[in-house]
Amino acid sequence: MQAAESLGKTITNLFDAVRFSDHAKELEEAARNTEAGLQTALDRLEAQTEELSQFLSAMKVDNESALKELARQVEGFLATAKEQAKAKLQKTTILQLEDFQREIASEKDKALKSLEAYFASDPIPIIENVIQVRLNDGLYEARTSCECEGGIKYDFRLAAQNSRLFHQPFAFSQLGYDLRVPVRFSKGPLSKTRTPGYERLDQYVLADAETSGGRMRANFVKSGNWAKMKLVTSGDQAGGFIGLEYGDRIQAVNIMNDPSLVAFVDMEALKRATEELVSEMTHMSDRKVALLRLSFNGEKSLEDINCRELLQKVMGIMGPGYRALIKKTVTGVPLGDGEKLDVDFVQGRLKVLGDELSQSISQALGFTVTQVEQG
Repeated sequence: MQAAESLGKTITNLFDAVRFSDHAKELEEAARNTEAGLQTALDRLEAQTEELSQFLSAMKVDNESALKELARQVEGFLATAKEQAKAKLQKTTILQLEDFQREIASEKDKALKSLEAYFASDPIPIIENVIQVRLNDGLYEARTSCECEGGIKYDFRLAAQNSRLFHQPFAFSQLGYDLRVPVRFSKGPLSKTRTPGYERLDQYVLADAETSGGRMRANFVKSGNWAKMKLVTSGDQAGGFIGLEYGDRIQAVNIMNDPSLVAFVDMEALKRATEELVSEMTHMSDRKVALLRLSFNGEKSLEDINCRELLQKVMGIMGPGYRALIKKTVTGVPLGDGEKLDVDFVQGRLKVLGDELSQSISQALGFTVTQVEQG
């Protein structure tokens, strides 16, 4: 991703994540204050009714019978009024807290969606991207795991159902390949010549697979007879190596380590089929559905992500490149092909962060406080 596009994602999606999460925290503080206010009001009510009770108790010891009767009647009214006032205070507070919880949930959802939109574009240089698929109850579950510069890691669930290969249990026969794999030798009763015994790999269903950097590890199973195939590649399909292992209830064999079996393997067809599988898995990483995990300072749940700390982390990684880009734009130096940057828009977006964080990010981008205020 070009620097200008990455900066654009940061000042929109990531800034929004900070804004929404900040608002959620403010609402949580307001909810705590509301709960504390209820307790204060109940304590005050209790103290005031206790004061009145003591006054009525003094009236009941008076020798005048009329005053005693009046005190008893007022005492009953006071107890009733106290419970009614208490119930009203509690009901009002409960309704307020429910409103707070709805708003908090909404702000947290918006913060999460902003994070999803941000990381779905892969705005930070990726060190390693691992794509996995696994067959579960006839459907494939797929995810991509990215490790970026600066130790930022995130996982997304992928839309396997939209893939041309993984919308149903996959076998190489779907690609038109007739892949036969030699797994044993047999000798006829009247012949001394050994004949290879084959398994049809194109009839095996993909159980799970993982690919990264062109490498792949995949396990295939054959329904009904407990047979399985393990396929491993070392990298680029044209020049890489392929490992192939077969196992069932009776035997386990590493086909590529057995020269007598390797001679009967159609390596070219196997490489072409594997290349198509790796290519589809790699392209599927663009079909991100939901953010599953995000970490940058140790493992944390998405609920606990501190978006302000995350923004500071991103700026530590991308800040120098962003600053150089802004400097070029301000001084009139042409940007790279297809790159464009609106500096006024960047300055305007800084204001959504609040004073302290806005100043910190402004300095990281090379702006002065005066420039941001004017922007």
